[in-house]
Amino acid sequence: MNLRVGDLVEVRSEAEILATLDERGELESLPFMPEMARFCGRRMTVHKVAHKLCDTISRSGMRRMERAVHLTGARCDGEAHGGCQTACSLYWKEAWLRRVDPDEPQAAPEPEPALLPLLLARTRKDADHYSCQATELLRAAPTCLPFRDLGQYVTDVRSGNAGVGSVVRTFLVGLFNRFQEFSKKVLPRRLWFRRGLRWGFVEG
Repeated sequence: MNLRVGDLVEVRSEAEILATLDERGELESLPFMPEMARFCGRRMTVHKVAHKLCDTISRSGMRRMERAVHLTGARCDGEAHGGCQTACSLYWKEAWLRRVDPDEPQAAPEPEPALLPLLLARTRKDADHYSCQATELLRAAPTCLPFRDLGQYVTDVRSGNAGVGSVVRTFLVGLFNRFQEFSKKVLPRRLWFRRGLRWGFVEG
């Protein structure tokens, strides 16, 4: 679909989304969660194109996500996950959306009785642990995205995620941080710039 920031989309019906999911309630290893069902049939704008994400689980760095976006105002309310209050920004696969024209008539959403039971059955890994998009991100984004992959920065600009100036600054900060890490490995302490600290120069 090549969605961009600001595009108007409509979340597909429960029946259409159900048809994209496997027996785990996932598409390309990304769960469609019970908290997302309330958005079915609604029209929303693309907030960001989610082509990459930060690995906060194993801290492997950036990971590549395929065909996904964040929608403005679409956050998890945690209702099906023990009242979790993290309010994560939900990931939406393009297959769950369709681009619409603002003047196009909006059809009334039709509930799909089979969708919610499937999703609710997959909210727990076991009696003590929940499963959600946040816990499964490494499966949904299995490929590491190296800093030197310049294509990611081009995508940021083309998708509308960020302006050229912001992207250049992000790249330069990343380059500086890598220089600091390298210098701490090969240079004597007296030659470290600002004690070898990463950008921001905050210790701890």
